[in-house]
Amino acid sequence: MTMNRESFAFRHQRSRAAFCPLRAGTAAAVLAFVPSVAAAQEVAGSEGDAIVVSGYRYLSEDTSGTTGLPVPLEKVPQSISLVSKDFLDATDAKSLGDVAQYTPGALFDGNPGGTSSIVKLRGFAAGNAIDGLNVGALDYEPDFATLERLEIVKGPTSVVYGAANPGGIINQVTKGAKPGTPSHIELLGGSWDRWRIEGQAATSLNASGTVNLIGIAVHEEAGSFMERVDSSKTVLYAGIDADLSPGLTGYVHGGYERYRRTSFDGIPTLPDGSPAPVGRSFFIGSGDFDLVTPVVRVNGGLDWEASSALSVSLKVNYLRSNTTGESGYGYDLQPNGDFFIAINNITKSVTQAFSAGLSTVYKFDDLGLTDSFVAVAANYQSYDTKQAGTIPDTPQGDVGNIFDGVDAIEALFNTRTYPGIFDYSLNRRLRYFTLSTQANIKVAEPLTLLAGLSWAKPDVSKQSGTGPWQDFSGDSQTSLRLAATLEPVRGLNFYASYSESFQPQLFIDAAGGVLPPLTGEQYEVGFKYVSPDRRLLLTGAMFDVRQSNQARYDQTIDLIDRYAPIGKVRHRGFELQAVGEIAKGWQVNAGLAILDPTIRRDDDPTLIGKTIAFLPKSSASIYTSYAFGNAFVGGGIRYVDSVKTDIDRATRDLPSYILVDASAGYDFGRFRAQINVKNLFDKRYFVNNYQTLFYGNVVGEPRSVTVSLRANF
Repeated sequence: MTMNRESFAFRHQRSRAAFCPLRAGTAAAVLAFVPSVAAAQEVAGSEGDAIVVSGYRYLSEDTSGTTGLPVPLEKVPQSISLVSKDFLDATDAKSLGDVAQYTPGALFDGNPGGTSSIVKLRGFAAGNAIDGLNVGALDYEPDFATLERLEIVKGPTSVVYGAANPGGIINQVTKGAKPGTPSHIELLGGSWDRWRIEGQAATSLNASGTVNLIGIAVHEEAGSFMERVDSSKTVLYAGIDADLSPGLTGYVHGGYERYRRTSFDGIPTLPDGSPAPVGRSFFIGSGDFDLVTPVVRVNGGLDWEASSALSVSLKVNYLRSNTTGESGYGYDLQPNGDFFIAINNITKSVTQAFSAGLSTVYKFDDLGLTDSFVAVAANYQSYDTKQAGTIPDTPQGDVGNIFDGVDAIEALFNTRTYPGIFDYSLNRRLRYFTLSTQANIKVAEPLTLLAGLSWAKPDVSKQSGTGPWQDFSGDSQTSLRLAATLEPVRGLNFYASYSESFQPQLFIDAAGGVLPPLTGEQYEVGFKYVSPDRRLLLTGAMFDVRQSNQARYDQTIDLIDRYAPIGKVRHRGFELQAVGEIAKGWQVNAGLAILDPTIRRDDDPTLIGKTIAFLPKSSASIYTSYAFGNAFVGGGIRYVDSVKTDIDRATRDLPSYILVDASAGYDFGRFRAQINVKNLFDKRYFVNNYQTLFYGNVVGEPRSVTVSLRANF
């Protein structure tokens, strides 16, 4: 196997800055970028000083921070899935991968190295945003205690963000404080020695309640069903939200987080794609190989209602993380049990992102155009990654045998010596300035037209080792968005839309030329219905997404990987979702997605018409809970279709799976007790990390149980 320095650095960083798929050795790993959505605990009232939590609330509605459209959710001509904090609590969701499995159109695409979940939307890598500003890719799994909601916006978002993948974004809305925000402390224990303590304190700093403070602290430790694997995290978070003057509000949120986890990349498969003949607790690596990621983030904003017609918003984000530690993995398993091992000692993997956005909205109601407006925005993003490491020597050779067992394999990893075979370093730099405008005009009582246009100037470059910086910027780009919404009856909206996307790539071809940027376009038609009491949202969408120039590995020349662009891929499908309260006390979040991803055009005629590998064609989920008196019961089902592992079906498919979850809780006074059981029937299933069987698959988590007790104050 040929492994160049640049590939080794990329293998565990996976080009997290939405720079598209990256190859590790002969593999491709796809990454991305994200959006967000708001939902807080619903507090029914008080008995004396005790706060009584009446039940969960799965629906939250404000998406203007991500879409740039200050209109009700049902009038946004784009598919959006809302994930409230109440839903996250009800399901005991621990990761973005957990969220994806309960979101139609979203796919959990693995967790390379154990650092963070990769999520795809409509088959393409998703992007990441915090409070509506792009932050590039994440090297950690965000703790949901610091979030109010997630917004998962599907389809191109370049008219808002400039550079963006066609799949969409996942936006995290950070938690703020207001009068009446509850304080609480929660204790949780679970399978494999998992335990967690979480505290939240909120208060008003003045009698009028115009200045409010929130603080959150979390510590969690956990083992694993896999031998030698464990993790821990500490989260400290604070925020201040203030009404500064009539019409002017502001906030500052931020904190420090530290994540530690044993590195694990999966178990290689046999050449035909069959799983290795080992139990699901089998581990390849070393229990001493920990990846540690400290994270510092600060974000803030000002919102000014200058008049009934004019509003202005300013937001800024800063995020810095640095992952260090040793990472071991195996690859190329043979029928006799032999496989190669490799180690990456990451001495530096710094991600630093700064983004700022200024936007203004002018409403035309006073001019006789009700529900009409124009929005203008300017966004700047700076994103840098600096990676360095060492590939150590293994004096006993680089071949292990899976039949020797975990102890022998770990001992082989622990024979590594330094300074090593070679050192590597890789730096990437991205700067974007984007100007955009969107006009939303109600031309008649049932019909609204939307038009948007953005212009973005990229400044993208890369440096390998001590070599010169290479420019991958390309030309400035414009992106278009057009949509029409028809509301025949109040609360029911039908829409049709067209939108475009683009994203520069950090790849070169066999001749040394820079690959052209990813370009995409999407056609979408759908409907949205919000019940009169705004407690239930029904959505449906049919889409046709086309992306050109997707990079795929071609060959290695002078130890540098070369790529060729796929002419055009086309992802078609549809999504259905119901979220909210369908009857008093009965909450539901249900979805279905069908995906048809094919290659429509390429220089290689044998690829045309082929189905893209490692994408399930169908997925479905439902989670529902019912509250009666002071108690509630809930349950969920997650289904993922089988996954093709080779474009020509030369290797075995990953089988489909169905996971069943259950939960129950009871409120007594200020306290809530809750139990969650995941994978109730202990289904064995597999998830692939790198879109190749060369490095194998990860076994999904077996049945697990958590019990929690929360006290509200």
